[in-house]
Amino acid sequence: MSSSLISFASAEAEHGRELPMPPIGYGLIAIGFFLVLLAILWSFRNTAAKLGETEHKLDQTH
Repeated sequence: MSSSLISFASAEAEHGRELPMPPIGYGLIAIGFFLVLLAILWSFRNTAAKLGETEHKLDQTH
């Protein structure tokens, strides 16, 4: 069993491992993922200020 494992490892080392897509594809996916995260983060801008104004108005009415 160890000899077949060693021969498999040496065959992989000689040929290398093929990626399922070009390396630029991984970069484009990562950039797209971070842009989606940025859009989510951007959608919550100024919510703390709005929440503070709402609490301030509630305090004045009581």
